[in-house]
Amino acid sequence: MTKYNSYTLKDVITASNQNKFTVISTFAGGGGSSTGYKLSGGNILCVNEFVESARETYASNYPNTPILPNDIRELTGKHFLDTTNLQVGELDILDGSPPCSAFSIAGTISKGWNKEKKYSDDKKQTNIEDLFFEFIRVANDIQPKVIIGENVKGITIGESRKYFNKIINAFENIGYCAVGKVLNAADFGVPQARERCFFVAIRNDVLSKTDLNFMTIESIYPNATVTKRVSLKDAIHDIENDASEEQELYDAIENGFLKKWVPLLPKNPKKVVKGSDYHPNKSLFNLIRPCPDLPSPTITQQGQQKGLSGVIHYELDRKLTIKELMRVQGLPDDFKLQGTFNQRAERIGRMVAPHCLSALSQSIYEKVLSVS
Repeated sequence: MTKYNSYTLKDVITASNQNKFTVISTFAGGGGSSTGYKLSGGNILCVNEFVESARETYASNYPNTPILPNDIRELTGKHFLDTTNLQVGELDILDGSPPCSAFSIAGTISKGWNKEKKYSDDKKQTNIEDLFFEFIRVANDIQPKVIIGENVKGITIGESRKYFNKIINAFENIGYCAVGKVLNAADFGVPQARERCFFVAIRNDVLSKTDLNFMTIESIYPNATVTKRVSLKDAIHDIENDASEEQELYDAIENGFLKKWVPLLPKNPKKVVKGSDYHPNKSLFNLIRPCPDLPSPTITQQGQQKGLSGVIHYELDRKLTIKELMRVQGLPDDFKLQGTFNQRAERIGRMVAPHCLSALSQSIYEKVLSVS
C-alpha cells in the first residue's frame, strides 16, 4: 500500500517561494489548480473567479493574490496584464478550467448544452460551452509561453471529440502547437480515480527552442509518480472529524430518500458497489459505496452535498465529511473552505486535484520553460 502524504499550506508556500515560473489562473475556483502550481514552484500572479463563495475560499488561503471577480466574457487580456504589470508574451503559464458539464462520460453532448448553469450560491452562467473559447480569446491577448486548459474526460470521446478538435484548432489559430490528453489523479498520489483531459498549448516560437515538436509534444505529459495507488482508507482512516458534522451527515441519510438504499450497500466491499445494483429500476447509479482498498471513485460538485446521491463512506452510512473530502482531493490538511457544507463540498468537487497539476506543471517547467 502506498502511504498518503498529508501536507499543509506552509508546505505549499515554501514550494511556491522558489518562483520557478509565473502563472495567471482563470476559472480559479477555490484554489485547487493554484495549489498544484505552487507545489511545483509556481508564482500565481493573479486569478479570475466569478463565484463569490469560491473567491472567499481562495482569499482565505492565498490572501495576497489579486482576484478579478468578473465573468471572463467581460475581461480582456489587458485586464490581466495591467494587474500583473506584465507585457504581452512575458507570462509563463496561463491556466483555465472552463465549466464542462455539457459533456458526458459517454462522449455525447448532454441536455445541459446551451443551458443555464447554476451554482450553490445562486450564481448562474449560460452557454458555458462557449467559455473555453473565451479563455482562448484572452490567451491570444496575453500570448503566454504555455497554456494549460482542463476539461472532463468525456470531451475526448464520441461526438464530443469534434469539440476537442475545435479547441486544438483554436489554439493553432493563435500561434500555438497544442495537444490534449487524459490524466488520472490517482497516478500522482491522489486517493481518487479522477480522470480529466488536460490541454497543453506551447507558443510556436517557444516550442522551437526546445527538443519538442508537433510530433513529440505529447511527451510533455508526466509519467505516474506512484507505483501503487493510494487507497481511500489509507487517506482518511486517521482523520478526526467534527462530531456535529458527522451527525448532520447521518441525519441527512436517515431523513432523506436514501434511507432505504444506503444500508443495502455492503460495507467494506471488495469492489465499488452502486445503488443501481440494488434498485429494481437500476436507478441510483450515482449512489456509490467505494472499496476501502482502492482510490475513491470521482467525487463531483453535486454528489457530495448532503442528502444527494454520491460517494458515501466505505464503512459508515453517511457521506464523506469535509476533512475527508479534502484528503480525497489531495488538498492541504489545513486548507480553509468558506460557506455552508454544500458550498464547501461543491468547491472541493469542482477543483482540479493539486498533485495532478503539480506533476504536469513540473514537467512543463523542466521540458519547456527552463530551456526556452
